[in-house]
Amino acid sequence: MNIDKVNLSNIQNVYKSKKIEQNPIKEKRADSVEISDLGKHLNQINSDKENINMDKINELKQRIENGTYQVNSRELAKKIIENIRREK
Repeated sequence: MNIDKVNLSNIQNVYKSKKIEQNPIKEKRADSVEISDLGKHLNQINSDKENINMDKINELKQRIENGTYQVNSRELAKKIIENIRREK
């Protein structure tokens, strides 16, 4: 059996060129985030919580527990209609 001499430098050059091809330069991109309209609305609701009058809420809770809270149905109906008209 006769084995021809192999030129090692040619083989090394082939592997070096393959390594360069396998590691392409990646583009650097900046990260970005988009917040949906629903997310923005929920954030607004959350920030509006700071404006809640806790004294009035506690007073209403107490009146409901005592049975002294009375709902004026006419005023309630007026407010409902006003809100519906504003939404249109």
